[in-house]
Amino acid sequence: MVMNKNQLTYYLTGFVDGEGCFCIALKNQKSAKVRWVLDPIFHVTQHVKGKNILYECQKLLNCGIVIKKYGQKDTMQFIVQSRRELVDKVIPFFKKYKLITKNKDFEIFAEVVEALNQHKHADKEEFKRLLKKVFTMNGEGKQRRYKLEDVLKSLESSETIRQTQN
Repeated sequence: MVMNKNQLTYYLTGFVDGEGCFCIALKNQKSAKVRWVLDPIFHVTQHVKGKNILYECQKLLNCGIVIKKYGQKDTMQFIVQSRRELVDKVIPFFKKYKLITKNKDFEIFAEVVEALNQHKHADKEEFKRLLKKVFTMNGEGKQRRYKLEDVLKSLESSETIRQTQN
């Protein structure tokens, strides 16, 4: 079946609602101002037999890359990691073409990415606010390596260390 562009747009939006993920990784980096980094990633995963749909997503959004998923030889991913592409292409697309199942995660994702893009995370209190929002995404952060309480404590202890050094 051949689809026109409008049909394909809605089809791919629904496909992303099922197979996509808007996530914000939390990385511990000693060189970062607050010791932690929020790293936004949008991806869609599919078995290698269905990789054409990933290339359709890439073409529709006009960004990102399609790669084999690390450690899974039969799985492919369409990934957008560039903050510029997230802000300019992915977020406007999904604001226009609303998701159903993943809408809450998308809205938080969009808010955090836009705040990062405006460098609001440089303020420690704003970083904490964003961090708390990130931990409400994707099943309340149950698959995260770090616990929210531990990250918040480390933010406080790093501030205490910095103050005693000055």
